[in-house]
Amino acid sequence: MYPITLEQISPEIFLWIPNPAAVKTVYKNLKEQNSNLPFPFWAKVWASSKAMVSFLQEEPHWIENKIVLEIGAGIGLPSFSIANKTSNIIISDYDREAVALANKNIKHLNLSNITSIVIDWNDIPEHIIADTILLSDTNYNPTDFDALVISITKFLNIGCNIVLATPNRITTNPFIEKLNGFIHKTKNYCIIEEAIEKEIAVFVLKKYFL
Repeated sequence: MYPITLEQISPEIFLWIPNPAAVKTVYKNLKEQNSNLPFPFWAKVWASSKAMVSFLQEEPHWIENKIVLEIGAGIGLPSFSIANKTSNIIISDYDREAVALANKNIKHLNLSNITSIVIDWNDIPEHIIADTILLSDTNYNPTDFDALVISITKFLNIGCNIVLATPNRITTNPFIEKLNGFIHKTKNYCIIEEAIEKEIAVFVLKKYFL
């Protein structure tokens, strides 16, 4: 496991998170042993997750007393920030180390309404249900766009609300265009990440049934 430290990520919440400098060092060493090892993108609090937290604080009705599923959660900052407002939360990621760290933080915070499980958005189990789905910067790789849109559409078709946070970048546009018909609301945020201002858009996606 990558080295972790206990960090204050909000006035009320301390989470165990990977140390950024240590992650790079450990990854470099592991990469020498396995050239195919993917970089642990999950092991960072990204600007999109911070924008998601801000949005949910401003508009808590999307998650209050609801079952929430966070897909591609990584550290799971949004889920931990709303734990006291929801009915139940499922934190999910394809990386087992991310899920293990989420479980450590669940135990650390003594939360009984959160579970953390391994899920690949290419193959989400049929029994997984939720009222609201959270996705923070999951659309970073264009090769994943089609599979991600299929999963999002599947949840929209059964009446779920989707809250999607994404950086405003050129490669994002084709992905958002595929979801244009479902956009209910958009809010923009400026988040400081490593001394750089990042523009993050948060979309609420809904399907309206006649």
